[in-house]
Amino acid sequence: MITQIMIGWLATFVTGGLIWFFLERIDPLRDIKYAEQFLKEFGAAVISIFFTIILAYLYGNLIITLIPSSFIEWLSQFGVLSLPLWVRLILAYLIKDFCFYVIHWCMHYNKYLWQTHLWHHSIQQLWWLAAQRTSFTSRFLFQVGFLAFPLLAIPPEVMFYLGLLSALHENWTHSNAKWRSWMGMLEWILVTPRYHSLHHTRVGAYNLGSYFTIFDRLFGTYLDPESINPDEQTFGINDQPITWQKVIGI
Repeated sequence: MITQIMIGWLATFVTGGLIWFFLERIDPLRDIKYAEQFLKEFGAAVISIFFTIILAYLYGNLIITLIPSSFIEWLSQFGVLSLPLWVRLILAYLIKDFCFYVIHWCMHYNKYLWQTHLWHHSIQQLWWLAAQRTSFTSRFLFQVGFLAFPLLAIPPEVMFYLGLLSALHENWTHSNAKWRSWMGMLEWILVTPRYHSLHHTRVGAYNLGSYFTIFDRLFGTYLDPESINPDEQTFGINDQPITWQKVIGI
C-alpha cells in the first residue's frame, strides 16, 4: 500500500513540475515568487504524504468494518452491482462529490468543523503545489466520499488510478492558470482553476464542489467566475503563523 501511495505522490510531483508549473510559467494568471513559496508548500506536501499513509490504513480498516460482505450481497439484490463498470464509476463519482460538497459546506458554516479547514484557507498564493496544504482532520473527512467506490465494487486497481486522477485534478484547480473562455464551457459540468479560485477569495462560501459544479448550482452556492475580476482577487483568510493545531485541524 505504501508503495502505491509513494508512486502516486511521485506521479503527482512529476506531472506538477512538468505540466502545471510549466503552464504557470508560460501563461500565468499572477506573478508569483515561487522561490519564496516553494519550501513552505513543499513542507506542507510532505506532511500531507504522511497523513495520506495513515489514512490509507485507517480507511482500509473502515472499509472492512463499515462495508461487510453481507451488505454488498444485500446491495447486489437491487442490480446496482451488475451495472457496467463505467456506470458504477459515474455513480461513485457523483456520490463522492455530493459527500464532499456536504462536508465542505459544513466546514464553512460550523465553527468547530471550520478549524479542520482553516489551514487550507490560509493559502495566500494559489499555485499547483499549494493544493496539498490540508489538515489531517480535513483529509479524513473528505475521504468519506471515497467509500462509494468499494461500496459499488470498483476494483482496487481502478481506485488507485482514480485517486491519482483526483490528485492531478486538485493540483490543476489550485494552479496559477490564466482564465480562458474554454474553462467557462467546462464549468457547466466540471470544476476548473478559475471556478475554484473564487472559493479561496474573501467573497464567501461559494463554489464548494470538488469535481462537479452541479451541486453548487442546485443548492445556491454557485458564483459565476465571469462576475469577478481576477485582478481584484485576494486570497487567504489570515496571515498568522502555522501551528500544530492548524496542521492537525483542531
